[in-house]
Amino acid sequence: MDNDFKVAKKGTALVIELGRSLNTANAPELQDELATYVGQDIEKVVFDASELLTLSSSGLRVVYFSKQRLGNKPEIVFVNCAKEIYNTLKMIGLASSIKFLKVESKRVVRKQEELEEFSANNDVVCYSMKLGQCDD
Repeated sequence: MDNDFKVAKKGTALVIELGRSLNTANAPELQDELATYVGQDIEKVVFDASELLTLSSSGLRVVYFSKQRLGNKPEIVFVNCAKEIYNTLKMIGLASSIKFLKVESKRVVRKQEELEEFSANNDVVCYSMKLGQCDD
C-alpha cells in the first residue's frame, strides 16, 4: 500500500491501521484524510501500531492533530506500540494523554473487523511502561 495506513470509522471511533512508518512521505496524507472527519463527533482515535517501526516529527504532528482537532479532544489509543515509539511519545510529552494497550499477539497484522470490534469493546488489558523499563 502506497500510503502505508488504513483509516476506518466505526461509530464515533476512528481506527487507523499504521504500516511500518509514519513520516514525511505519508503523514501529510494521513493528516489530510483525518481532517475530513473534523466536526463528525469523533470520541476515540485508535492507532494500531502493531507494525510501526518509525515515527518522525511529521507523524507526531498527526497524533497531536488527532488529539486537538478531531471531535472534542477525543481519547487517543495506541495498540501494540513498540517501546521505542512509546519512549519517543513520552520524551516529547504526548504519552501522558495517550492510552496504551497491548493485545496478546504482538506484531500481528490485524483484520479491520478485529480492530473495529476492539475499539468498540475496548476490553483488553492496559499496561504502562516507565522510561527504561523492558517489555519482555
